[in-house]
Amino acid sequence: MNAFSRFFAVGVAAAGLSSIVTAIAVAQDFPSKEVTIVAPYPPGAVTDGIARILQQGLTEKLGRPIIIENHPGAGGTVGVGHTVRSTADGYTTVMGVNAPFVMAPAMQANIPYNTVADLKGIGRIGETYLTLVVRKESEIDSIEDLVRIAKERPGELTFGSAGIGSAHHIAGELLSRGAGIELVHVPFQGGAPAIQNLVGDQLDMSFGTLPAVFNFVQSGELKIIAFAEPKRVASHPDVPLISDTVPGVETTTWLGFFAPSGTPDDVIAKLNEALTFAISKPEVQEQMIRLGIVPNPSTAAELDALVAADLKFWANAMDIAGIEKQ
Repeated sequence: MNAFSRFFAVGVAAAGLSSIVTAIAVAQDFPSKEVTIVAPYPPGAVTDGIARILQQGLTEKLGRPIIIENHPGAGGTVGVGHTVRSTADGYTTVMGVNAPFVMAPAMQANIPYNTVADLKGIGRIGETYLTLVVRKESEIDSIEDLVRIAKERPGELTFGSAGIGSAHHIAGELLSRGAGIELVHVPFQGGAPAIQNLVGDQLDMSFGTLPAVFNFVQSGELKIIAFAEPKRVASHPDVPLISDTVPGVETTTWLGFFAPSGTPDDVIAKLNEALTFAISKPEVQEQMIRLGIVPNPSTAAELDALVAADLKFWANAMDIAGIEKQ
């Protein structure tokens, strides 16, 4: 080995050692400042709500302020894309429903990240349920009514969603194809705007998570006609499933907490510990359940495994349904 080669090898080794030392220092000092949680949907959406419910417990455990930033758009992919472009040091994270992480890759032709390569799981937060709602005065009281009216008025009925590639969108497409009807998809930058437009009589129906529709159902402005779930929801045992009438219209909705890929494992462990601590608080669990979110925390590894399995599931589901990327 000549002198230049030895110098180059020593330089590479030194650079590698320096990176390791830096990563260790970052992990040991973490957190030394506020931690930002990106909510990839607008205020009022389930993601924004759960981040604010967990905010105090996370702050208490980490000993630093938790800042929540809303970056809505494109079914949540704008906020996730913003996060993956951030420094992988644990100070910028993203919290959201599963749609932009595992559904959007099967639905959107161009998203600004690769879920597996660009994100690292911190932990699952819980699960919630997807509803199909209409205004209280709507003539639609059931899926049977919806299918009948849609066949009488093809291409006229509209449904709102949280954006292309969201669980809302997928459920609507599966319903249209499964029932042989033509529903018009109207995407929004999050579930909350879709529900607000439904309340404002701009839509015929909308899919929405239980937390997003809860207050409107309680006030009598909206009614749930069915759940887009694989089994009956314990809190609403009398509400039927869409799949009771149109088989195969099923989605699952979970909430997860992620950091950019490359974030040190020790930092991930600290964030997971803080997340578990926040969820364990009885008052937090009560708030979550009241909003229709079932607390179900996990390890970082369990979330990564769930993401890998769901990416395959939704890609296969889209193939079966014949839904092409948009």
